Amino acid sequence: MKYMTLLLSLSFLGTAFAAPLHLDLEMSSAEYASLLKSQAKTNSNKSMQADEPGIANAIKIGERLSKWIAKVNTGRTAETAIRLTSATTRRGIPIDKPNKYSPAIIKKDTDTVMAELPKEMRDVLLSSAELPGTIPMDDEAFIVLARKVDRNYQSAARYKSVDQYRYYYVQAAAKDVRGYYYLTQNKITANELRDVSVISTEQVSPIKEALSLICLNSSGNISKCKSEVDAAFSKNAVAAVYNKYITTAKRNWDNFFVIPVEARRSDIVWSGNTATVPFNTPEIAKFQPYLKNNIEDEFRWENWGLKMVFGSYPNGPLLKFEAGVVPHVNGLGGNEIVMDSNQPIEEYESQWTIRHEFGHVLGLPDCYHEFYDTTAQAYVNYQLDITDLMCSRAGNMKERIYNELKGAYAN
Repeated sequence: MKYMTLLLSLSFLGTAFAAPLHLDLEMSSAEYASLLKSQAKTNSNKSMQADEPGIANAIKIGERLSKWIAKVNTGRTAETAIRLTSATTRRGIPIDKPNKYSPAIIKKDTDTVMAELPKEMRDVLLSSAELPGTIPMDDEAFIVLARKVDRNYQSAARYKSVDQYRYYYVQAAAKDVRGYYYLTQNKITANELRDVSVISTEQVSPIKEALSLICLNSSGNISKCKSEVDAAFSKNAVAAVYNKYITTAKRNWDNFFVIPVEARRSDIVWSGNTATVPFNTPEIAKFQPYLKNNIEDEFRWENWGLKMVFGSYPNGPLLKFEAGVVPHVNGLGGNEIVMDSNQPIEEYESQWTIRHEFGHVLGLPDCYHEFYDTTAQAYVNYQLDITDLMCSRAGNMKERIYNELKGAYAN
């Protein structure tokens, strides 16, 4: 999730750009719709470039799908309502299978998905006529197909949301951790690189790519890095390149997981198997069990658990609601958790989000990354560990989070 309201101003071609930081990679379509609406309002007085036709089309189809589902659900109970997300449909975006999106990719995916739909469903989505209050197939089959349309909408909405900040995402490529990940996962160290003659043919290309990426973490120039790596292979000096860049690459990786010293809270009391955290009592009674049940349920490890203590704390965490916002915390170790008042707290997305956002209150950073690949002319994103609560909606509390909290707060 976005853990800062602070926007970073950047200069590109003489124009000031503000780039949002850490926009969650698995936002729901409702969240994207709110974001697009907010951005349209913010940019209403600015001269903005028109959407790519393929982007506009994917968004139009996705918006019509959402309206169709909403209309169908007006005639159903909460138990029988059509829902495209749930705890059981979490998938994540693995680091070795990153998500890539661009106008060309999205247009191709739109064509593929629409060709797969039965005519009855396709006709509704492409029409401007009044939406029907029923669906033309059984729920399970409809949901499978609707998810494909919905995911394509999300890619298009994300492109529309982030592309005005492309300069920021071009610069973010320097933080790409996939080189470090490849080397550590395959246990490749300087020792394995001392003699290029023993490196198998099939390994040369991925090792070159990985070394170029750890070089990028230091230099920020991928072309120079690739040239340096190629030269090192020709001179049998590959181990030296590894040694030159691996320390910075590891630090770059760790920055996605480690609680910064400046983000450590001073109001957490760690005693034995319990850590108590103060929290300002919500004004509306139903939000107290919403917070307590979700947060205490998530932040547990073996015999250890986090306990919330509600009260009045001038400098303590608090929960706020605003209509149409992207949920966020005002900085790592911050106090304000801001949630979207339009999202029902009973929904899975809301329950996962409050758990994740509270992680930011504790000082835990997001462990996912996104950047613009100038070679592929596409955005690339991935999660460093899809089983981790701070990386993915497919993730949960795990031992590394417990150890990070213990290291920061157990005295």
